Amino acid sequence: MAEPFKFPNGQLAHNVEDLIKICEKSPTDAIYHLMRADFENWLNYIGETKFAQIAKQARLASASDEQRLQQFLKSCQTSYPQPSNAKQQSIQQPISSNSQPNQDNDGNNPLSNFFKALGRLFARA
Repeated sequence: MAEPFKFPNGQLAHNVEDLIKICEKSPTDAIYHLMRADFENWLNYIGETKFAQIAKQARLASASDEQRLQQFLKSCQTSYPQPSNAKQQSIQQPISSNSQPNQDNDGNNPLSNFFKALGRLFARA
């Protein structure tokens, strides 16, 4: 199991979601680690190369440190899978007359999609 990212205040991030939450609560520490490429290194270490690239792009951006952090957080939040939203969207979609039982309009089983997303979240932990 991968080591968590440890912030100076003792908080631990075990995955991208934890990292985002802690960065929002401790922006000064977050800027420090973002600018030292600590987030990039840790995200690569835990196999989150997509988010490591997001951190690198934010770090290298022509902006203030605060804007770089906001860019990193916003990009992470847009890219981070949120299975509860996906579940709500599939429930709210109208059922067409040609859809089969237990499938959404795209032919996917919403329950199966939910468990796949849940599995991906646990795989990151």
